[in-house]
Amino acid sequence: MGAIYFLLPANSQKQGNKIERKTFKIAQNDEKEKGSLDERARFAEERFLYEYYRQVNPVTGKIPKEEKLLEFNRSKQAKLRSNTNSRTIETSFISRGPSNFGGRTRALVIDITDNTANTILAGGVSSGVFRTTDGGNSWTKVSSNNEIHNVTAIVQDTRPGFESTWYYGTGESIGNSASLSGSSYLGQGIWKSTDGGLNWTQMPSTVSTQESFDSRFDTVYKLAIHPITGDLYAAINGRVSRFDGVNWITEVTNPGTSISGAFMTDVVITSSGRVYAAFSGKCDPSIEGVWTSPDGDTSWTRINESNFTPFGRVVLALAPSNQNKLYVLYDNGNNSDCDTTPLLEADLWMWDQSVTTFTNYSSKLPDESGCSDGNDPFAIQGGYDLVVSVKPDNENFVVIGGTNAYKKTNITTAGTFIRIGGYASSTSYALWSQGGVEHHPDIHALVFNPFTPAVLFSGTDGGVHKTNNIASASFINWINLNNNYQTYQYYHVAIDPQAGSNIVIGGAQDNGTKAGGTDFGAPDLAFQYSVGPGDGVSVGISRDDACVPFFLGYQNGFIYRDCPTASVITPEISLGTPYDSEFVTLFHLDQNNNNALYYAAQGTLLRTTDATNVTSSTWENLGETTLAFGHNDFFQSFSTSWGTYNASTSYLLMGGDEGHIYRLDDPQNALNISSAVNITPPSATIGFPSIVTDLAIHPTNNNIILATYSNYGTNSIFLTEDKGATWTLVERNLDAHSIRSAAIVEDNGETTYFVGTARGLYSSTDPKTVDWVREAPDQIGFAVVSDLKYRPSDNKLLIGTHGNGMYEATISSTLGINDFDNISGLIKLYPNPVEIDLNVKLPNRNGVKINYTISNLSGQTISKGTLDTETIDVSQLTTGMYFLQLKTNDGRKGAKSFIKK
Repeated sequence: MGAIYFLLPANSQKQGNKIERKTFKIAQNDEKEKGSLDERARFAEERFLYEYYRQVNPVTGKIPKEEKLLEFNRSKQAKLRSNTNSRTIETSFISRGPSNFGGRTRALVIDITDNTANTILAGGVSSGVFRTTDGGNSWTKVSSNNEIHNVTAIVQDTRPGFESTWYYGTGESIGNSASLSGSSYLGQGIWKSTDGGLNWTQMPSTVSTQESFDSRFDTVYKLAIHPITGDLYAAINGRVSRFDGVNWITEVTNPGTSISGAFMTDVVITSSGRVYAAFSGKCDPSIEGVWTSPDGDTSWTRINESNFTPFGRVVLALAPSNQNKLYVLYDNGNNSDCDTTPLLEADLWMWDQSVTTFTNYSSKLPDESGCSDGNDPFAIQGGYDLVVSVKPDNENFVVIGGTNAYKKTNITTAGTFIRIGGYASSTSYALWSQGGVEHHPDIHALVFNPFTPAVLFSGTDGGVHKTNNIASASFINWINLNNNYQTYQYYHVAIDPQAGSNIVIGGAQDNGTKAGGTDFGAPDLAFQYSVGPGDGVSVGISRDDACVPFFLGYQNGFIYRDCPTASVITPEISLGTPYDSEFVTLFHLDQNNNNALYYAAQGTLLRTTDATNVTSSTWENLGETTLAFGHNDFFQSFSTSWGTYNASTSYLLMGGDEGHIYRLDDPQNALNISSAVNITPPSATIGFPSIVTDLAIHPTNNNIILATYSNYGTNSIFLTEDKGATWTLVERNLDAHSIRSAAIVEDNGETTYFVGTARGLYSSTDPKTVDWVREAPDQIGFAVVSDLKYRPSDNKLLIGTHGNGMYEATISSTLGINDFDNISGLIKLYPNPVEIDLNVKLPNRNGVKINYTISNLSGQTISKGTLDTETIDVSQLTTGMYFLQLKTNDGRKGAKSFIKK
């Protein structure tokens, strides 16, 4: 569930050169899905602080705009693996999904040039723009992976002859996401396409750095195009502006120069050209409310003054069949908390331009039987989820969204809106699942099919769904359209330790825990099942028991053991502890010795050597860092040495949030962490927050450790070859990056080091002497790489991203080949995107035979053959991204990606 962020983290003030850590107590009666409003507000703050603490410069107390900009530029400049010819390990990436689940979607538009309504563009807040031409059976990401596009608004120019022109806006000021800009998920202005949404370029006049809250284009709430002039209207931070093709003209604006994430706006335009603009109640009293202009270019009049004053966000919707009618839904400042007097959190009014009067329909808003926090009465989470829409052929048929989705078939008749999606009922936090398909709460977009008004699409924190009969008198059934709509935000991932198994699991922000793999019963490698609720956290898969149990949890310290199958999710067994924990619960299952499980109770280490049978009363307390070392580290990362357990050589690494790294030898038998050795690199930043995000150990040489730190302004990547006695700083060209994860892989004696960053995945064959190169630019792109898990037995590397789902790499050695054997950098493909014939140019071919293979993002082979000419017919491929792999009969090989239109 999402919630409001504040621009500064509460109770995390900078104290001199130190930021004070804010801690929270576990409420043992917290519910998995939701709790009281106070608990939900706390969860939102904790999500924010989790990311904030990983970025803030511990000396300045700020997330540095300059360093984040440098990070972005360095990422753009970094060499790509496909452009290097080094003798090294090769990696091939496939998507592990989830292909059937989606993440937060704030924008969705149906292409009016396709009267089947099968062409749709949708925007993910931490992933980008996706396009489908088959009604959601498959999606193609059309925004570049070389940018981070937090999409909040999409619009098409519907004027005859201009339908191929599209725009999308970026920047979310309310909610929670990858938070790459600290206080909110800031954008990069507005982007334009002139080919139906296939290719996009940034509008120079809206360029925003994405590094700090310093431009009104940092947050774009809504876009609209004037149906007569073609001018683009942008509802941005505290302002509605118009672009006439040359310049931006301010139409209505909040007075003064300050900008705030609370200054939310909206804009809609009638077919005759009348423009309506809405301003949050957080704006100046002189501007809050609803304004209109007959043509959007002359006089503006505020129309709500004598009727209502909004407290917060205001959203608008025109009735397509009678555009004199404008519906206004707004945050009224009330609280639906059941511990007090629960009240509706929004009001609904309708403006009729033909008689210039408002009608108050607030009494129609839903207040069902009983009460449940954040669910009923009508709840909107401070405007985080707030939307209203009108059926195209019925001016009185209205749908609204807050935490849940509702409809009223005739707003003028008695009765209130009825629930059609989100949570199952007013007394349950289970997901709506009428007809067997779950519909996610937190509603951001409700879009009617303009050609078939009975069809309604929704964009939620769970992606894209549709219902084919919104007017049905019975319960509404939804259809899941999240088919390769890859937008998931993982905190932690894990891979089955058994060689050859393809079972994977991941804990996702606000989307619980998901698991997949054909060995788990999934139909393909990208499909996943939901196996846990709440905010997903650490995960593990054990081979210490015949049931192959999953270890999973949710926010604030809860941990469970489960033995699910794809079709039956068994009741979890709580392993709960009486200790406080971090919001993103941290634990570590020893990858080779699955009997051992280590749990972080903030700065206290708990252990069990019987993970299959541990209960809440059988954990062993090994002590806390304050007593053992005099440091107040809360644990942020664990890692165990590889191989069969050996009391003489095995060890546990522990990384804290004050920058310290500890090595506990013989961890299964140690009596207290006071016996651990402090192996912190001498040049690491000490003091909170200095987050040790990962500790990767070499799979065949336990003396070699790669340690990573995430905070800006600090040294971030260290390498030791003597178990921490000495360290070398190896950040090289990633010295400006926030480093989030690490792995060391080996094949045939060849070692490669991987680090996941806030701007993608990188590798180096020897980071002491060789710069880092960027991996998988066409798949992972610049997504936050939050976790890396390696299985050396069959060279599988699992990559968890925060916004782009999960990927798997297969590692293979290229020892013994010469530099020219890697020909990826020499392959030229055009046109790209391609519709029919793909031209393939390879210099110095000299008559050698070339075999080709075309595969999709999931790694499935689509076609293969021999490249007899320089052209491949790809007309039979469906729209999407593909990979062309070439291999010559003299041993050379390479790969390039292309997009099929």
